[in-house]
Amino acid sequence: MRQRWFAYILLITLTSLNMSAQEVITGLSHNRQLANAASKPMLKGSAAEEPVLIPFSDDFSSDSLFPSTQRWSDIAVFINNTYSVTQPSQGMATFDCLDESGNLYDDASQAVFAADRLTSRSINLEYLPSDSIYLSFLYEAGGLADMPEADDSLTLSFWAPGEERWYSIWQRGGGPTHGFQQVMIPVKETRFLMTGFRFMFTGYASLAGVLTEPSQAGNADQWNIDHVVLDKGRTRHDTVLHDVALTLPQRSLVKEYEAMPWRHFRQAYLSAMSPTAEINYRNNDTIVRNVTRHVSIKNLVTGVVERDFDAGAANTNPLTDVKYDAPLLYTYNSAAPDTAMFGVTVSLITDDFDPKQNDTIRFIQRFADYFAIDDGTAEAGYGINGEGSRNAMAALRFRSFIPDSVTGIDICFNDAYDNKNQRGFEIMVWADDNGQPGVLLGSSEGAMADPGTDLNGFKTYLFNKPVRVTDNFWIGWKQIVDIFLNAGLDLNTSSAGRQFYMLSGTWQPSQAPGTVMMRPVMKGSGAPTSSDNGTLINDLFKVFPNPSSGEVTLVASDRAPADFIIDVIASSGAMVMSLDRMDRPDLSRLAAGSYLLLIKTRDGRPISLLRIILVK
Repeated sequence: MRQRWFAYILLITLTSLNMSAQEVITGLSHNRQLANAASKPMLKGSAAEEPVLIPFSDDFSSDSLFPSTQRWSDIAVFINNTYSVTQPSQGMATFDCLDESGNLYDDASQAVFAADRLTSRSINLEYLPSDSIYLSFLYEAGGLADMPEADDSLTLSFWAPGEERWYSIWQRGGGPTHGFQQVMIPVKETRFLMTGFRFMFTGYASLAGVLTEPSQAGNADQWNIDHVVLDKGRTRHDTVLHDVALTLPQRSLVKEYEAMPWRHFRQAYLSAMSPTAEINYRNNDTIVRNVTRHVSIKNLVTGVVERDFDAGAANTNPLTDVKYDAPLLYTYNSAAPDTAMFGVTVSLITDDFDPKQNDTIRFIQRFADYFAIDDGTAEAGYGINGEGSRNAMAALRFRSFIPDSVTGIDICFNDAYDNKNQRGFEIMVWADDNGQPGVLLGSSEGAMADPGTDLNGFKTYLFNKPVRVTDNFWIGWKQIVDIFLNAGLDLNTSSAGRQFYMLSGTWQPSQAPGTVMMRPVMKGSGAPTSSDNGTLINDLFKVFPNPSSGEVTLVASDRAPADFIIDVIASSGAMVMSLDRMDRPDLSRLAAGSYLLLIKTRDGRPISLLRIILVK
């Protein structure tokens, strides 16, 4: 196996024992999502199951981690939406070296072996060759993960019920595919045209590093497939997907973080909130399609839908990927003092004939006691390995919006082959020094790399006493041996210059194609303070009465600027009024409803946001 994430990583697979220290990216040896699945589907025996009728179709857009038992008779492949960025619609089936329990196959080796399989249920295919039956599917080699080598392959086999044997029909050797490619295969032979027909995909893979460095051995040689269709009345030109679909996972509506402490967000909610909600979708059709985008935000604690709006309609060109930034004049709001949770639902409104199962996607925005840059799912492993890596350090930058203390670090360490990841390290916090780690603020010894027991594998490593931080700070580890630690790497989230590592006393920007999965846990002892750089200050202004019939009084504190502008924003996100400074703004001409009063300096810098309810 050769890694494919960056060209420089090719050097990592050298087996020389005196290899100099460097960053290492490797595949996972364990899929925690599968291992921790609450319940796995029960499969029927092949002799007892009722044959499936055509059309047989699956785009893998369900929320399940496993293939649907309505169509498939095994559950080895991993249904996900994170191992590619070129998927034609949300969801795909990934073939890799991990079984349905998320573990490396027992016979996984450096030699090529049969790994994941995906086998259809028994199908009633009692048709004539003239019925023109075709099986079509899309496939991709590697995706975001490891590129299969030439000796590895993805194969397709057909089952002949009368002969009770499999026939090899199609095979693709490893190598780049430049996104998903379509395959059209006719089913014409009479040995297949009968009840009991099946088809089966098989991924053949190989491992590397098992003998030279077991902690680096892991998942490899991934293939992704999507949009599997078996039906009659088709031709080899029947390649068009008449489907407009959401594609990439929905991400945080907070600018810098997937999750952050609620008390920090409450202090900085306008500067921290993204002005847009990114919506990714694709027109897979060969004609222009009109699409309406819709966004809904629900407070999952109270059950109240706080924001629900159409984000405009647009014509979408054929075979085109769209990244649309829906204007989001909204900020999360909750009376909870410490934690909050919101559900963000993005959906498409498309033509009646368009498939609907892939037109909705959801994201949960969490506000607790930690900051998170990663999305919570590791696609690979990260570490520093080789001669000279003793005392090597890895660091990730965060920003504290209020004076606070770091009580510990959540780190996702991957399970390693033969438990070779159980190594000691120190946890550390540094001040920021012009965009890289600076003065050491605190550290604690005695930590041992240990895959956690929760869904995403995080475990909290505590400091002996909380470490005080303000503004930008860095968290990370110092390893005490010159062997790979294997922390989770989120390949879907760029570190964007926030990730560094140290060798031989020099900090260097990380070249890893993702974000190391570690998160600072905050104490919350800091009191809210005034802010700059556009951070909102909650107590600069007060408005009453609230609710109001329209005439309100705005009271400014002593710390408020002498001159300011008031923008009145409706629940739809539209600005409906803009006023110069006044103590008694008149809103009576506005319709009843909820509005935001965005107060800005004369040069346009937001300084406060108030909510007002008008009643008539």
